[in-house]
Amino acid sequence: MGGIEKDRHYFVVMKEFTDNKKKIQKGLLGYFTRSENGELSAVVDLNKKTIKLAKVKPEDVQTISKDEAELLLEIQDMSHRCALVQNENLFKSISVLQINDIVQVKGAKETWIGIVKNITNSKRDNGLKLNGTLFQVESVEGEDHKTKGRKNVKHTLINAGDITCASNTKVGPSHSDDKENKLYSDDAENWNKPPVGSQSPSLSPRNMGREKSDEVSTSAHLKISKHYSSKTFNSTLSIPGQKLAESDSSALEVESMVEVKLPNNAIVYGVIRWIGIPEGHDSLWAGIELDYELNNASDGTFGKNRYFCCEQNKATFIPLRNCKPDARFSSNILKEVVNSPIPAPVKTIQDNLAIQENVAPVQEEEALQLMKGRMKGIQGHHNSCYLDSTIFRTGVVNADKVTKLRKLLGCDTFISAEKDPEEFINVLLHEELAADPLLKIRSGQKIQESYCYQIILERDEKLTLPTVQLLLERSFLSCDLKFEEIPSCLLIQMPRFGKDFKMFPKIMPSLELDITDLLSNTLRQCFICGEVAEYECAQCLLDPTLHPGAIKQYCFTCNRQVHFHNERKDHQFRKFPYPRDISARSHFPRHRMELFAVLCIETSHYVSFVKYGPSKHSWLFFDSMADRIGDENIPEIMDCPQIGDYLLMSEDKLAYTDLKQLDGFAKRLFCDAYMCMYQSPRMCLYK
Repeated sequence: MGGIEKDRHYFVVMKEFTDNKKKIQKGLLGYFTRSENGELSAVVDLNKKTIKLAKVKPEDVQTISKDEAELLLEIQDMSHRCALVQNENLFKSISVLQINDIVQVKGAKETWIGIVKNITNSKRDNGLKLNGTLFQVESVEGEDHKTKGRKNVKHTLINAGDITCASNTKVGPSHSDDKENKLYSDDAENWNKPPVGSQSPSLSPRNMGREKSDEVSTSAHLKISKHYSSKTFNSTLSIPGQKLAESDSSALEVESMVEVKLPNNAIVYGVIRWIGIPEGHDSLWAGIELDYELNNASDGTFGKNRYFCCEQNKATFIPLRNCKPDARFSSNILKEVVNSPIPAPVKTIQDNLAIQENVAPVQEEEALQLMKGRMKGIQGHHNSCYLDSTIFRTGVVNADKVTKLRKLLGCDTFISAEKDPEEFINVLLHEELAADPLLKIRSGQKIQESYCYQIILERDEKLTLPTVQLLLERSFLSCDLKFEEIPSCLLIQMPRFGKDFKMFPKIMPSLELDITDLLSNTLRQCFICGEVAEYECAQCLLDPTLHPGAIKQYCFTCNRQVHFHNERKDHQFRKFPYPRDISARSHFPRHRMELFAVLCIETSHYVSFVKYGPSKHSWLFFDSMADRIGDENIPEIMDCPQIGDYLLMSEDKLAYTDLKQLDGFAKRLFCDAYMCMYQSPRMCLYK
């Protein structure tokens, strides 16, 4: 623990002392600052005002981060503050709590289990100018803990001191001595560095934009209620440093990464693809897809039945009790216990894997549960985020498999160097897969083919929050381009140069992209009267007196009237061919594409937002390097349904929204967008 906010090191008084005849009691919060001449001073919050201390001994205080100080601020009992800080495991667990985490709360009369629905700031007055942190928690035991017997569960606002246990316990070694040495060092170079063993505030979940949605469906709520009760909560939590017992195998689930000890004492690693009772057995077994081929292994068959599919010699089946979590990625994240075995399949699936029956698609809620979580998606390794974010997938792909793919790209720089998504897409589709170009774009009499389109246009200071629709239209008109045919997939690079310069501070990804007026051979409608259009004018697009945002195309009469205006006489409008045998009142079909993914980059790391279902809230966030344990990156997929609400906001409202007020996910989406991906559901049926 420990932290810095600009020039502040926060601390909590752990031992009572006297300073200038004033009693400094245990539990008070304060911070250290260093003046320009290097002098170190300290202040504490006393009765909503700060007082300067003459001298502070290192053994009398404990340094904490800003987030931790805001947690303690809401605890009014000073002795309770100190007790929580001394309980290092619990304090660290609470400091990294996220929405949808499970907690145990000590109430006035009883202890109850709840799920964190929201994390909010209070406006409690204090001399440190901190915002206190409160948790909105909902009981998950089937009834309200206050109004026992009622079905209508209510939210309860609690502080960190009310939490007695958390489901996300994750603790590293303590380095208290190092923290003191670093904090009181006179070396100016170390002043702006966090204490050894501390977590930098920039990595805080609340500062990383890793807040989760406060919307949990009723069925998901019931699912949590079923598995976590007051009786089972403590027994299912992992205690830091504790060795796994045999019973811990019950916490494994499909997609868990495990290690297995073979009879020859060799250790092999893999991913659980199936859990159940196989035919001829009476206990739980696990079907594991191994990282490497193994003699006498199968392709997912066991006995006469197939339980899953994988490459030959990479599947093995063993009793679940003999599986252990992969020590290479060990983390103390609470996992849902598998309570009911999956029955063995009735039919044997043939080697051609053809299923001769109708299979209902996975429901949206079930799909979410399969996709999200830690060690899901693609594991990042050696600057692979450009690839990981581009080919996001469900399940888990280990770093060694990603490395094999990077080697197949035919260039050594793809193996370890930093790359951009469009470089990877071009090489993968063109050179490796020999796929047809996704785009055919007409420029004059020439047709250019490509896989991505880079938006190119001049900067317009009047545009505070452009949409992708507007940027694409302006780019096409300024370069005199048209789509020769409707693309099935359209990958659009935002107007930015390199990883540092962005033409616009915020860009709003359009949920729908209307490309009707960007097609070279299609029926188009007059912007004014609605008749068949035959002229278009790029300069009119920038005219503030005309309706903003739409391509200005006119019939013969409207074009003459618009350009009769003195300020438009010099416009260079263009005539395009149109079908003359079409009635003016004919139906004008619109060709629209749907947003399905956005790649973002903040500095040199790519992440992605992916739409996984038809609902407006069906959005996921994927980071292939969300965490790190030892030398291994831990990928994570999180649901972010609030993205759907932000994308539906009006442009005016979002344009004047303070960036600091944006949800962490939304800020990354609007401020760091690098590539927006669109698809045409209709054209996908043919290409």
